[in-house]
Amino acid sequence: MRRCTALAALIAAAALSLAPATLFAQEGEEEEAPDINYITVTKIRMPATQDRQKAMEWVDKVMAPGAKLNPNVLWYRVATHNWGSNSKDVLIMAEYDEWADIEGDCPACDAWFEENQPEEGTPEREEWDAMAQAFFDYFSGHRDEIYATNINRAKN
Repeated sequence: MRRCTALAALIAAAALSLAPATLFAQEGEEEEAPDINYITVTKIRMPATQDRQKAMEWVDKVMAPGAKLNPNVLWYRVATHNWGSNSKDVLIMAEYDEWADIEGDCPACDAWFEENQPEEGTPEREEWDAMAQAFFDYFSGHRDEIYATNINRAKN
């Protein structure tokens, strides 16, 4: 009996936490629309090998600088699995103010890429291409997710 009561209380708490704010608003108060941002999460499986080191160089030397220049990106994070049963996971996360910003144009990013991509036939370009190849070999099996987040619940 105790288990059923605890389960019922848990279900009720979950339902109330998901309930619209109007249930809790005082009579006569207007409902305020939530401030929603979008977070993209790309999950890539990268075993701890030399190829992973090359792939992470691509993230550090190409992807991160581009994301930092992108005015559409509010924040950008790369997380590697630190503890648990699968140390292969790498998450690349970015937050956007609007859904359209996820694929929005970034001329500064394009310019950075053009300026920093080494010329064909140079040793620097060979290294660049090796980093890109290592990254995209892992990226081919990646998983993308997009989350909506209510900023009113965020700690800033």
